[in-house]
Amino acid sequence: MLLNIDLPPEGNPPSAAPDPAPPPRREEGGDAPPAEPRPSAAARSPLAGMPVLALIRPLAVLALLAMLLGRLLAPAMVGLAVGIERTARAVELAGAGASQLFAIGAIVMAMALISAVVRSRVPYTLRIAAVVAGSFVILVVLHATVQRVPDLSAALIGVSAAILALGSAWEALRVPFMRPVAAALGLVGASALVRLTGVLLAVWANDRGSKALAGATSSVATAAFALDALAVLVAAVALGAGREARPRDADPPRPGPRLVSPLSLAALASALLATRAALAGAGEDASMVEALFRRALDRLLTRPAPVVPLSMQLFVAALSVVVVALALIAPPRLPALGGALALLLVARSAPEVPLGALSLVIAALCVALASRDERGFWAAVLSSERERTSSALPDAGKPDPTGGASG
Repeated sequence: MLLNIDLPPEGNPPSAAPDPAPPPRREEGGDAPPAEPRPSAAARSPLAGMPVLALIRPLAVLALLAMLLGRLLAPAMVGLAVGIERTARAVELAGAGASQLFAIGAIVMAMALISAVVRSRVPYTLRIAAVVAGSFVILVVLHATVQRVPDLSAALIGVSAAILALGSAWEALRVPFMRPVAAALGLVGASALVRLTGVLLAVWANDRGSKALAGATSSVATAAFALDALAVLVAAVALGAGREARPRDADPPRPGPRLVSPLSLAALASALLATRAALAGAGEDASMVEALFRRALDRLLTRPAPVVPLSMQLFVAALSVVVVALALIAPPRLPALGGALALLLVARSAPEVPLGALSLVIAALCVALASRDERGFWAAVLSSERERTSSALPDAGKPDPTGGASG
């Protein structure tokens, strides 16, 4: 039995989208109503639509506080002088609180970034690596809140974070304005892999009592230190290079990266002063401040010890802390890049520590997202420049109280 169906009249096929609303009627003698604004391509870009990147810099500030208070100052103040026990206890509690806040924020940030990477235009290989490595590091960090992490798990999260950092750096090197930060990220990842190899050799040498393995451990540790020092120097260069970036079609043409900038010079000078104070802190007549510098920077020295003068090791440790602070105080044009630069330097000497591995994962994911959305990057740059210009210039067009208009 056939059903009788009323067919529509011949004409254009109906559209699946709803009919647009008729425009408002123009009143006689009045102006035409304003057209509804349409979102631009930059506004629809993934980076501009991800507010999670705006939280990278505040999270990096928490990481810096946790490192300064909990990792450097609190252990260095124990037994430093008579009568500072209460101050040392207060600093220890502040460092523990900052570490807990950073752990909570970093876990949430890592989950959000993994979700953003999965939905982005990042290559599928890097998406899979972000899901696997990021999820594994998050699980170990959650486990670390209950009990001590086993040595094997600590080594695995360090390797996972380093591999993800290398993949993100390789992806970001194709974008000109990302190359300084990407180079620093890749060097940190390579240094972490080499140093963890040195730790494995040191364990084997200790178990077997082999002098040959002990010598190989020193060589590997020295190579890891060289990569680490180069990463810190590249990060110091990135402080000034990121502020000179321009889009490809901008006038005048985009300049190349500046190897020397006021920020990099300030970082080097501050690191030299801190190194001098730390070296003087080993003497018997050292002041309390010099002894504090020496104890604090000793906490940043890597193990196994490289075959490098101690002064050079202290200088690299001091320079890394100064660059982290400057990256947050005077970040590149996109604050998320300053936060990523700070996080990867916070993790440089401890990728096997759960929070260090999580910091490196967050920095890698942030760099990967920024490198895959150049339109959103420049939209954020131009919007920030417009805000700075509008706040710096006098208000134009506002009526003057005397009856005129301000120029």
